[in-house]
Order: sequence, then structure tokens, then C-alpha cells
Amino acid sequence: MTRWSVRFISIAVFNIALLSAVVLPPSTYAGVILQLKHDPGDEAHFPWNWNFIKDHLGEIKAAGYTAILISPHQRSCGFSIGYNPEDFTNFDSSHGSQRQLAELISALHSGGLQIYADMVLNHMCAGHSFSYPPYFGQNDFHHNGAITNYDDQNQVENGDFAGHEDLAQESDYVRGKLFDFLVKTNQMGFDGYRWDAARHVPRWFWKDFIVNRVNSWGKYNFGEVPRNNLGELQSYVDTGMAVTDEMLYTAIYNNFKLGGNLAALDGAGYAVINGTKALTFVENHDKASPPNRTLAYAFLSAYPGYPLFFNVFLNDSAINNLIWIHEHLAEGDYINRYKDQNTLIFERADHLLAAINQSDEWFNKWVQTSWKNTKLHDFTFHVTDKTSNNDGYVEVWIPPMSYVMLAPRE
Repeated sequence: MTRWSVRFISIAVFNIALLSAVVLPPSTYAGVILQLKHDPGDEAHFPWNWNFIKDHLGEIKAAGYTAILISPHQRSCGFSIGYNPEDFTNFDSSHGSQRQLAELISALHSGGLQIYADMVLNHMCAGHSFSYPPYFGQNDFHHNGAITNYDDQNQVENGDFAGHEDLAQESDYVRGKLFDFLVKTNQMGFDGYRWDAARHVPRWFWKDFIVNRVNSWGKYNFGEVPRNNLGELQSYVDTGMAVTDEMLYTAIYNNFKLGGNLAALDGAGYAVINGTKALTFVENHDKASPPNRTLAYAFLSAYPGYPLFFNVFLNDSAINNLIWIHEHLAEGDYINRYKDQNTLIFERADHLLAAINQSDEWFNKWVQTSWKNTKLHDFTFHVTDKTSNNDGYVEVWIPPMSYVMLAPRE
């Protein structure tokens, strides 16, 4: 069986009544996003064009996912994944036609699933390798050369990222055309948005011209902000968007491996500060997974944040069990109960006790919980039920290189 790598965007005419999306307030997103990458140059590994996704919606829903993130849907230069836009008005892409996209969105909503667009508002095709679309000319772009210092915010926002033509968002005209792209996308019925290269676009643009409007439409949205700095992540959250939790990813990647330190995961990242504004991930189309990726996904499923899963089998029973755990048990404040180099045990207050063991031997430990004289069931079925004592302590057993997820049965 092929491994389905899931690596996987005019105000006057806008009418919210046209949208068929099932919209949830951002605070209620308790599900798991499945990122579906389509690479027209490598369909053996990344086959997720619009028709292929539609043909597998039953399996996606059965696995427990509540939303999908697709590849950029606008026309792009060449036969590409879509991160090099050529025409923001044309939704016939290498992933399928606009009509096929509309049919996919309708089918998703009929099945109770949501769909997020991957929006590229920072740049267009690389290296003058295309003719400007009729509505743009040379003066609509910056011409400052390549970014050489990613700690220089002026360069980051006004230089050419990976050689792409950097759009001049300070232009009223450019902003209007980008907003037209967003409105046309919204009219398709998308439920939310990923802002590609969000750090390369001025924060005032996001706040004043994009995010506030999207939030007023009731749509979830998050920006790609690959920075290991809480203050910088917060500065983008302050625009109204959620952010990719790069700090958490870095801690996951560095420590879910031989010689890693699971204690470093205690309270890591932005998610533990504000889980409703943190898009969490173990891997994505740009970032590799750590060696002990199954343990990393177990951690992610129990930790605060809105998780995105990628590069997974739809029929992987262990992964699908973790999706169920996240959606049904992973809520409440984060409380650390025990940590050492190979072990992390934490509680989501009054809901879930998660325990991960990265050693090659069984581990056991008595830990405090929120439950007294309560039988706790392991919803991964790795160990038998445990009962907390009069003081709320329970003895946790974790198999080698494994995890348990304990909670009271309803």
C-alpha cells in the first residue's frame, strides 16, 4: 500500500449568506487538523489533489479528523505545490479546477468536516520567471534583493523571500487586490485560513486589513511564524491570529529522540500559555519529525493547543486513538505531575493524566492527581485500570517506549 504522506491559501460583492461553511467560534476548536499536501511532481507520496481528497472523505472522517488544510489553491507558476502564486484571480491550479474545489468544499460540509485554505499574501513567482498578471506591475513589488539577515525585521518584511517577488502591502492598490483574493476564497466556503510566511508581511497589514475582518466572519486563522521567541509569537497573536507554535515544535524535535530530555517539554512553547491561539505540530510540509514520532504525537494529542497531524496513515489505529483522546479528554489547565529525562507525566486538570516513557524499560511512579478514590482507565489500552487513593495519588505504569492516557470513565 502506498504511504499517504500528509504534508501537506470586492468588499462590495461579499455576502456572508453565500457561505455554506459550518462555522465554529475559535474558542471551540477541540478537534485535529489533517494537513493534506498535493505535490504534482510526486503524486506517489503526496496524492492529495481535490478529487483524491473527495474520494477519501469517508476515511478522513472515520479516522476522527474534524478539519483539513489543503495546498494553496490559486494558480501558481509551473506544475507546483502552490507557494509561488501567478494569478490570485484564477482558482484553476495544479491540484484541480475551481469547480472541483467547490465540489470538495460542499462534500466536506455535507460530511460535517471543515476546510482551511493556505493563503500566500506575501509574494508571487520567483525571479521574474513570469509575466505580471494584468492587474500588477513592477511598482507593486519591492525590489530590495534577497533577505540576508532574518533577525532584521525590515529585511524580513521587504526583501525577497526565497527569491520570490515581494508584494508591497503598503500600497492601497496591492492591499485591495489581496483582499479581493481573500473575499473570493471566502465565498468558496472555506472555514479558516493559514497565513503562509506571516512573519514576512507587516503586522499592521494583518491586524488592520486581514485578520480583524476574518475574525468578524467567525473564521479560525493562524499564521506561520517560525520563531523561538515568546514575545515575537505574542506580537502576531496581538494582531488577532493564532500562530504556529515553533517553540513547542523545536522542543519536540530536539527531545523525542535517543538522549533527548522529556523534562524540557514541561510547559514548553506558546501553547501552555494560550492554547486557543497555538497551532501545534510534530511535523509539516517544511519541518521534519523527530525520531520518536509516535511518542511525539502522543504528547501533542494531550498537550494544550490545536494540533495539526501530517504524514500519517488514515488507518493507523494508534494515531486515530490519539485523535479521539485529544477530542474527548484533552481539556483543562496543564499541570505537571512528574518529569525526568526519559519520563513526562502531566494532567489536563480534572480530565486527563498523560504519561510518556522514552526509555527501554517499564517505568512506574506514584503521582498526585485531581481524583480521589477514583478508577482511572487507560484509553490507549496499554495498561489495566488504576485507582487513586484517599489522597489523590495513583501509581502510574508506562510500558517501554510508550505512553498511557488515564481518565475516569464517564
